[in-house]
Amino acid sequence: MKIITYLSVLFGLFVFAPVRAEDIVYNQLIDLEAHSGNGSILIVWEVPDQIEVQSVRLYRTQDSFLNAILVFETNTAIDRYLDQEVVGTRPYFYSVEIESTVGELFTSIADAPPFAKPVLDFGLLPTLSQSEEMIANYDHKTIDQFHGQILGNVLISLLTTMDSNQVDIIQAMLFPIDATPRSWISYAGFNGISEFEGIFSDESIRALRIELEDVMARVGFSVKNQFLLTSAEWKNHAIKFTDRIMRRLFTAQDLLHQETEILNVSHPVLPLGSWVNAEGISFIRLGIIDAEMVQTIVLRDGQNEFILDQQTFADAEIIDVKLDDSMEKIELVINGALQQILPFPQEAYGYGLTIDNQFFMLADSLTAPPLIVSIPVAQFCLNEIVNRPESQQIAVEVHGNVTETHVLGLFIDDYLVWEFTPVLSFEPVFNDSAFTWNTDQLFMWLDLKEMDQFGNWQLIDTRAIFTERQITEGRIPDHQRWKTYSFSTLGAPNDLTRSGSAKLMIPEIFALYQNYPNPFNAETTISFDLLQPAVVSLYINDAAGRIIYLFFEENQLSKGLYSYSWNGENYSSGVYFMTIQAHIDDYFPVVYSRKMIYLK
Repeated sequence: MKIITYLSVLFGLFVFAPVRAEDIVYNQLIDLEAHSGNGSILIVWEVPDQIEVQSVRLYRTQDSFLNAILVFETNTAIDRYLDQEVVGTRPYFYSVEIESTVGELFTSIADAPPFAKPVLDFGLLPTLSQSEEMIANYDHKTIDQFHGQILGNVLISLLTTMDSNQVDIIQAMLFPIDATPRSWISYAGFNGISEFEGIFSDESIRALRIELEDVMARVGFSVKNQFLLTSAEWKNHAIKFTDRIMRRLFTAQDLLHQETEILNVSHPVLPLGSWVNAEGISFIRLGIIDAEMVQTIVLRDGQNEFILDQQTFADAEIIDVKLDDSMEKIELVINGALQQILPFPQEAYGYGLTIDNQFFMLADSLTAPPLIVSIPVAQFCLNEIVNRPESQQIAVEVHGNVTETHVLGLFIDDYLVWEFTPVLSFEPVFNDSAFTWNTDQLFMWLDLKEMDQFGNWQLIDTRAIFTERQITEGRIPDHQRWKTYSFSTLGAPNDLTRSGSAKLMIPEIFALYQNYPNPFNAETTISFDLLQPAVVSLYINDAAGRIIYLFFEENQLSKGLYSYSWNGENYSSGVYFMTIQAHIDDYFPVVYSRKMIYLK
């Protein structure tokens, strides 16, 4: 910043006249810029640092500053103004004065005032498409509105093989940028998500970045004044906007892969939660992942059995089924196989289940559970649970990364049974403990909570356990999805590929033979030799890894030869896999698959 002091000098005598301090006037120069626009001129000035502004006055003229008029005045320290009261093609000249509260005066250079026109040089205007022209001429209320139109226009131009609904879904996943991303399934449904596989190739991502940058530059030439941005500022803004969209794109890409993977290994029918509505009627919500793989859906509780009409779920992705109030539990039976046992809802609360089988409590117990694919796991989580009904004992493992002090509490049916502070460590920690339970309830709710700074417990994870069933379940890998298995790794990582007790030897349990005939066009026979007594599961997978038919799950079988027939008439032609899982004693399960080819 330049400081110019004007002193009275007696040139005839070549000596400086005496100057008193109170006569000195400080007129400090500041920068001022004017930027042409469509029907407007953007004026930007420098506000000196570390001053308290008394007033800012902006002047404009088309002749000389003898005729300059005051066009804007404020007592705030803003640094720009959009002058929209300008017409014609002649230039306008500007000057600015800033006065501080202590009398300092700051002005722009008077003998070389900046100027601009309220029209753009047509020789410099880029060529716009019809849609870009509409965006440029639109009166945008916010810059986010402009961003949304630009992104939508670019997606339409690039995704020529997709219909408007699919383009809208992609835009909704990318914008608004600051909004919490929703799931692809919530927009496209269980069956529609596959239509988006392959859209995020390296080539398409590069094309999106290039087109976004180009369109922002072309259209921005006409609209930057509207958003009070100079050319240099608009260029930086366009780069930042494009970068944020690309980061959002990578997040959406990861979500698509995650959701696709979850659906590929999911059962054809999934429970999504249960609740009691305002009229006191109990419901269960079911997600129909793949209706073609569903022959029967049965809800039972040991005494009652309700078979759903096939028309109920044939063309629906989500169905709400009314429950009988005499039920005490909900056994979900799909195609004759018990898939899951769920708590019957109570009036005081409802619960939901994510697609990847995480429980969550409903904020409003009278409303149906929302569709949630997965819940990001907090720093700590319930990681493994072992329930033993014969001894009325339950063991619980908590997993987390502890770099600062946390107070955690385990609650069983709202009763605090374990309060602990994990030891600080830069390595993941596993805290486990066992408890004896004494309840006549069919279900126990396990709640992991963390104490906040005010001493209140905040829920971070929850799980419902059927008390009458022996079960070992855990997140595999640690902190990830829940799976049921038949051995415990309490206090150690849930790694099915190795043993915490160094039992690395895989026992010789079975021999799975190739099905006969293969290929087959109707029915085929699957055989295996069990070399010693073991707990065995046998099922059929499709090419995507989904279980489409379950012969049995974790049955205790004796040594011997077993044969089962499978009819593929209700399935499409293609490649399928017969899979056997078996384990003995304390060894980890052995899983093996063979390919089958079905030709109609």
